[in-house]
Amino acid sequence: MKNKPRPEVDPRASQTPASSERLTEDYLRLQRELEELRRSYIALADRHRWVHAVVNILAAEPTAWWQRWLPWRVWYRTVLRKLGRRGLFDAAQYLVFNPDVAQFRSGPLAHALLHGLAEERGGIPAAPEPVAVSALSPALRDRIVASGLFDLHWYRSKNPDVSPNLDEALTSYLKRSSNDPLHDPGPLFSGAFYLIENPDTINMHPLEHYVYYGLAEGRRAFSSSNADEFIKGSAAQRLEQIDAFFDPAKETLVLHWAEGNFFFTDIAAYLADYLARRGYKARRLTDDSALMQEDHNLLVVAPHEYCIHGPGKDWPAERLARAVYFNTEQWHTSWFSLALGVMLRSRMAIDINPASARGLRRLGIRASFVPLLPFESSVFAVETAPLSKQTTARRYVKALTWPQNYDERPYEILFIGALNPRREAILAKLAPVLARYDAFIHSPRLSGPANSTNGNTLPKHDVAQLARNAKILLNIHQGESHYFEWHRLFVSGICEGCVVLTEPCIDTGILTSGVHYLECAAAAMPEMLNHLLTTAEGRARLAEVRANCEALLASITAHGEILS
Repeated sequence: MKNKPRPEVDPRASQTPASSERLTEDYLRLQRELEELRRSYIALADRHRWVHAVVNILAAEPTAWWQRWLPWRVWYRTVLRKLGRRGLFDAAQYLVFNPDVAQFRSGPLAHALLHGLAEERGGIPAAPEPVAVSALSPALRDRIVASGLFDLHWYRSKNPDVSPNLDEALTSYLKRSSNDPLHDPGPLFSGAFYLIENPDTINMHPLEHYVYYGLAEGRRAFSSSNADEFIKGSAAQRLEQIDAFFDPAKETLVLHWAEGNFFFTDIAAYLADYLARRGYKARRLTDDSALMQEDHNLLVVAPHEYCIHGPGKDWPAERLARAVYFNTEQWHTSWFSLALGVMLRSRMAIDINPASARGLRRLGIRASFVPLLPFESSVFAVETAPLSKQTTARRYVKALTWPQNYDERPYEILFIGALNPRREAILAKLAPVLARYDAFIHSPRLSGPANSTNGNTLPKHDVAQLARNAKILLNIHQGESHYFEWHRLFVSGICEGCVVLTEPCIDTGILTSGVHYLECAAAAMPEMLNHLLTTAEGRARLAEVRANCEALLASITAHGEILS
């Protein structure tokens, strides 16, 4: 189903001279505020560098064994002399500026660290100069370019004085950003955000650290807002057909980590079936070590697991460079950094989310999208059956009836999602409304990979049964990102006849907000739920969305494709 294009409105058409003047004033005010924030951030970064340098000396191990037995006061004087030699702290000077500190029992240095910085006291030396970035060596240049995080067109749009030559522009960025953490290389990576998330990297340029170490270490690098805007801005990127990745003459091995998330096991089984339906010879495996991988196509599910913890961690560079990787992770997470570091090895990826796939393409990775669908006999096609004892032994569940009539479904609201502070706060505010209705809320605290034997995990078969007995599937994002969780919302919700009510999501290009699902801010959910469940207009809206979804599901072919 093709969406009708929305008419474009020129915002200038309705502007009066007075409103134009107000917009100009607002723009100038915001520019001043931004500049003030920039100065404040640089001052904060300076203080952080000073504290980091001082703490490194305080935490240093004694160079000789006997120094460990020095009285505290002797050790303290030794530390003060060392700080003085490096220009980091002068106790006498601090006391001149702050004579009242003489009465502070723990001494001037402790006072400066505990109180002086926050109170902006005098006598604290200037921070050490920022560590200059390494020269633009060929290795550093290649790593930055390969990451896709330096966007020359974007960078020159923000800095028109910069040369169009890539090497000169990169050199300019590295020099300027060493003194200004808010000077960014592109729309996705923020040096300031990276330093805040990873303060121990302060002695190295943020982007240099990320491309050399942060990717492999799984450092969180992208803010939710930057990731969302980057993905939204990738809507025009063209995706590859999955057949472009595989040689039909070779068997395809679909690989996943045996000890990983059980959901990834399902995805691996689905992909093996999906490829077989397309005429490929495909097998699902958890360990490929006994095979001649060069004789096979390789498709790795969840590379942040298989290639970091599983057998793939021992792969040679050549093998990593020819595998195709199936990404499942949201961009603002540390797991995505691990996955991205692996995907950049081959620059071939399939994504669980079409919008995310376009984002990968924008980074220079050949990307495709395979929709997870409950087509007949697939792992996500669940037969109607009673709930398992794993679910019923620990939870009260209403009698499930699987009615043909949507209005007779026993549950009005269904929410399933791991608990975190954000979801906890939103669910607490929703509690008075949820209490008015028949609601099934499953939100356990989980740590580590979810596995099918964990009593706090609902098996996928049970999730499907509950969804078939619920009217509304409620979705609360795990973080501030507006990422569309395809499996949760489409497979577990829309495909089971639920109407999805979610916080705002990034457009996937396949499902449309207001047509195939409903969205509103978390604060508006109580009013929206009451409207949908208690008013004639709301019930009509539910029926309309369900009809739209049924039409979409009817367009799914036997191969599990979505027709336009």
